[in-house]
Amino acid sequence: METSLFSAAAQGFVNLLHFKIFVAMLIGVSIGTFTAVAPQGLGMPLVYAIALPIVIKWEPLTGIALLIGASSVSAICAAYLPILFGIPGGSGSQATVLDGYPMGKRGEGRRALGASFMAGGMGSLIGTFTLVLAIPVTRPLIYLMGSPEPFVVMLWGLSMVAVLAGRRPIKGLIAAAFGLLLATVGQQAQSGVMRFVFDQPYLLDGISISIIALALFGIPSALDLALTKLGVEQQPVPLKGSLFDGVKDTLREWWLVVRCSFVGVWVGIVPGLGSQVVDWLAYGHAAQTSKNPGNFGKGDVRGVIAPESANDAKDGGDLITTLLMGFPQGVVTALFIVALLAWGYLPGPEMLKKNPEVIFSVVWIQGISGIIGTLVGFVLAAQLAKLAEVRYTFMVPLMFIFILMGAFSVNRDPIDLLVVIAFGILGYLMRRHGYPRPAMILGLVLGDLMEKYLYRSVASYGFSWLSRPAVIVLLLLAGMSLFFTLRGRIKANIKAKEEASPSSFTGAMARSEDES
Repeated sequence: METSLFSAAAQGFVNLLHFKIFVAMLIGVSIGTFTAVAPQGLGMPLVYAIALPIVIKWEPLTGIALLIGASSVSAICAAYLPILFGIPGGSGSQATVLDGYPMGKRGEGRRALGASFMAGGMGSLIGTFTLVLAIPVTRPLIYLMGSPEPFVVMLWGLSMVAVLAGRRPIKGLIAAAFGLLLATVGQQAQSGVMRFVFDQPYLLDGISISIIALALFGIPSALDLALTKLGVEQQPVPLKGSLFDGVKDTLREWWLVVRCSFVGVWVGIVPGLGSQVVDWLAYGHAAQTSKNPGNFGKGDVRGVIAPESANDAKDGGDLITTLLMGFPQGVVTALFIVALLAWGYLPGPEMLKKNPEVIFSVVWIQGISGIIGTLVGFVLAAQLAKLAEVRYTFMVPLMFIFILMGAFSVNRDPIDLLVVIAFGILGYLMRRHGYPRPAMILGLVLGDLMEKYLYRSVASYGFSWLSRPAVIVLLLLAGMSLFFTLRGRIKANIKAKEEASPSSFTGAMARSEDES
């Protein structure tokens, strides 16, 4: 007998009351806060890559609490760099610099931070609430889906992410295809056939996704931080003003927070958009609907409220597709799926049927972590601002230590260290030459799931599964989305080349846009 949603929600909350789970959530909140404030080079993909080899050996809910606790607050405190240093934060907080930094320069840094904390906290709760509402709506639809529909949805999502993750669509598709190819290494689960093993025992179970993710995002990020020395020579603006002025501004603009939060949720749900665009969409919406748009870019607090609320609400949309549909929207959710699979959960329809209490545990952790992260921002604003000045000479060795320790802890096999170095070099080259690493990781993660659903589809329906009405509709939508996205990207690239002027890059490597 399946668990009712009310019982699952109650059980999910009771799970959070266990001491170990609650402490793990607090540790995750601390990690996410530090990651958001520390100099660029860090980020949730790197945190998840380092933590994954460790937490998959824990009890499932304890590991989930740490991972969700970290990711749910990473956006709430991400406004320090844009406001205090004028440096665009991670993906999703880049638009904040347009108005946040001018506010900081004129002595309203605390007001801008207060607005970002409050807007982020409200956006996080709205995103979480939307996830709660999506569960009872989605559950009846799950029983109408067989194995073909999830396969097509994953194929659609993978193609969109591959195209949108990089400046050149073809490179995105190549990276995704390479990830799918890597997913075939090892023993095929259904047939037992050995593929690309080359008589090497190490490859019998395939290459660990956690090691590949750790290498692709850890080593290039550490090298980037070391070579650019970001945050060392830049002086922050004075932290003046009142945090509660920002709170008042946010409460006064509550309708803007609601609208931009749903923009964030929508971006999280739609395959392929991700955090690269969420803040710009919200910022553009706020400017277009304002009676005095000329104030934007000059220190208008609404230019802080809009992107911060959307960026935090996006996590709720990400989890809707990750938990309920079974395909990730970015590297962080892809690695979260890896962790769920390691614990024996299959995200998507099967998890919603068999483990709804785990989904509700994620919901409770997401919501409570957002509240705690907001309170931490208000209470420790001045102390957290000092973290943004951490020297790279301290961060880089620490990052390399955790990367190597994390790689070795997966199987305690010295070969893993060679693999992490090899894929680290690959990640560095991919970043330098514009091949999006998230597309490769998503291909690697979705490869096994897509193969499983495809095998079941052919075994159950033969090739007649292609004639199912839902499959036809999804394939048409996927094809149209891919065609129009490719055409738009190609036109944008041609226009950019025509208008491009010579530019110079500081540091040894140019930053790419594939970090979401």
